[in-house]
Amino acid sequence: MTREKIKQITVLSGKGGTGKTTISAVLAQLSSPISLMADCDVDAPNLHLLMDPTDSSSERFLSGKIAIKDSELCTKCGKCLKVCRFDAINTDFEIDSMHCEGCGACAWICPESAITMEIQPSGTIYEAKTRFGPMVHALLDVGAENSGKLVSEVIQKSQELAQHEEKKVIIVDGSPGIGCPVIAALTNADLVIIVVEPTMTAIHDMKRVIELTQFFKIQPAVIINKATINEEQRVSIVDFCKNESIPIVGELSYNLAIYKAMVNGETILEYGIQELEGSLNQLWKNISELLQ
Repeated sequence: MTREKIKQITVLSGKGGTGKTTISAVLAQLSSPISLMADCDVDAPNLHLLMDPTDSSSERFLSGKIAIKDSELCTKCGKCLKVCRFDAINTDFEIDSMHCEGCGACAWICPESAITMEIQPSGTIYEAKTRFGPMVHALLDVGAENSGKLVSEVIQKSQELAQHEEKKVIIVDGSPGIGCPVIAALTNADLVIIVVEPTMTAIHDMKRVIELTQFFKIQPAVIINKATINEEQRVSIVDFCKNESIPIVGELSYNLAIYKAMVNGETILEYGIQELEGSLNQLWKNISELLQ
């Protein structure tokens, strides 16, 4: 018997502060116990603040190389200093790892092979348990790069864990913008939920995310959060989505209680914001229909 494909919902936003993680947490609750969560905002993760995960395992993420010098072999000929374009080598021929970009020019030109390029740990991936089910999350080390590769690892591990746990849905909380980490978070996505607020900046950035999903031929859908703060801009979003045939799966009115829920480490539903319960339940129903 062929195993049913795990559906992946990737939640994105063109800009920060639209409520992407708040929505991701609610979707995780509404889809429990058939779902698994993956926090792919590895540069500044915050889904754990609402999920309160208990880590069951951790693994260091290795990516990127930096130059390492063997002082015993170094003759201080100065060739490495001349080719370094990132000011990573000082006049004493010591290498500053924080400035090294891993280009390898110094290792290539060193006549004594005193410099080697070594893979370095640049983050940590965690598997965890939460009150709504399993969760995979990660954190990039301070000053480290290759966040896109780390996100790809999170996606892969979430797929493997979802198969092992026999989950049907993966809820991916992506990072803001349209950069490399966002593109990596689109891997295996069946549906992209774009959370937008009715402001000119958010609408502009929403359109960029939509263009990205269209490039990769992934179905986009929109959630208007804080929908009541600007009626003119809300209508602008509705008109744009209608013209582009992009479904709006839900609208949530602005409510200060949402921030109180966040302070308490609870989802909107857990905090009991009754005026939003109907909208949230309809939201998950609409998303489920799109996944079919």
